[in-house]
Amino acid sequence: MGILITAPNRRRESVPEPLSTSRAADPRNAMHIREVVRITGLRREQLYMWQRRYNFPVPLRDSFGDRVYPPDQVARLKLIKQLLSEGWRAGAVVPLAESALQSMLGLAVEDPAPLPDDINKAVQLLSQHRVGELQNHLSKLLIGLGLRNFLERTLIPLNEAVQDQVVRGEMQTFQELRFADVALRLLRDVTRLVRPARDSRQILLATPPNDLNPLGLAILELLLFTEGINCLTLGAGVPAQEVGAAAEAYEVHLVALLFDRGMSGKIAGQEIRALRQELPKSVPLLVSGRAVNLLAKPISDVHTAVDFNSIMATMRSLGVAPPNGAAVVLTEIERAIATRM
Repeated sequence: MGILITAPNRRRESVPEPLSTSRAADPRNAMHIREVVRITGLRREQLYMWQRRYNFPVPLRDSFGDRVYPPDQVARLKLIKQLLSEGWRAGAVVPLAESALQSMLGLAVEDPAPLPDDINKAVQLLSQHRVGELQNHLSKLLIGLGLRNFLERTLIPLNEAVQDQVVRGEMQTFQELRFADVALRLLRDVTRLVRPARDSRQILLATPPNDLNPLGLAILELLLFTEGINCLTLGAGVPAQEVGAAAEAYEVHLVALLFDRGMSGKIAGQEIRALRQELPKSVPLLVSGRAVNLLAKPISDVHTAVDFNSIMATMRSLGVAPPNGAAVVLTEIERAIATRM
């Protein structure tokens, strides 16, 4: 859940190459995915994942229906592979145009900070497919740290670490899915202990269509519960029209849109503007996640927040969050966890 982790600002706007040129290219001049994997050193799974997350690469289809890639995309993939070997994260380079990638070659990249022991242990258990031990490890951390500390200090950075492993090719997508399942099961057990405040205003949570991230939503929902805020969660990957219709039907007081996956600022801006148009003018729109740092300029009638403290400050300024009582709500949740789990 990138909502609580402030991503570094990118000096270069991530603008994908126009797709029309590649789509119109002659498949006979394109390279089969088998050859692309051999030449670039990338894995098929990485290419599939990047296409889903970043809208690149965009393969053509040959007469047999196999994926083939035009020469310009292959050249760009080679640059991406080189930058990954220099320490860049996939989310920082895959959406960029070739000119931006060329300018980044040879730039120094700071080594990532070592993970805390508890998080590193969880990553190791997941990488070794020891899912049962991972579940026990997370449960013990939840009880020992308490809900708020567990979410902010363990689960959120752990989610980031797992995503980073996947985009680097050091962990496979099915492992990320397995981790999300384990974490969601744990959070559902906690959610059953939560009793929403009767006098709290209701907000709606969602992610855009190209951001299928139920774990991030579940974390945000629980964090908001600890502040005495009731949430209506539609789920991940919901079209703007559906979010707008739900906001009106349920008479929510605010819509929070979470952009957790890496994407270009251009695509994020398009999604945000589309949703703003679908919402009633009286309903505030709050956007958080990694995409906030990629927006080229503010969007009219849209509030942005880079972390949870910013989210709460915005909600209080809009009169959505209760000014007091959050500590009481959190105390009740902590007591229930200690006695029932």
